[in-house]
Amino acid sequence: MNRILATLALPLLLASCSNYSFHTNLDKENFTEYFKPGTVTVVDKAELEQLDYQVLGTVEGTSCQEQANQAVPVLGDARTDARRRTADLGGNALVLSQCLELQQTPGCLASITCYGQAMLVREPQQ
Repeated sequence: MNRILATLALPLLLASCSNYSFHTNLDKENFTEYFKPGTVTVVDKAELEQLDYQVLGTVEGTSCQEQANQAVPVLGDARTDARRRTADLGGNALVLSQCLELQQTPGCLASITCYGQAMLVREPQQ
């Protein structure tokens, strides 16, 4: 009896779901922006001797705690922000100069800011 009910109910259940629509707030722009830092590699100054590169400019990345009930700033977030800004300049590599942890800066109870050079590293020619 249960098998018969399940056999009859399954097509009805599937048919009732056929008009189901799915909506999301994801769009191509959000997706591209989210993965942008992944296109930038952090390189060490010593590695530059072996690379063909162009300096695009100075960038900085910040992680800021604006209010006491927010999470404390994280070094990784500051580095990711600097990588995102490097990608915005068209770069694919970042050489970090230094990261500073600061307290009571304008707009932030605590912050970490990383400074570096945005680079465009060209692929070696075969």
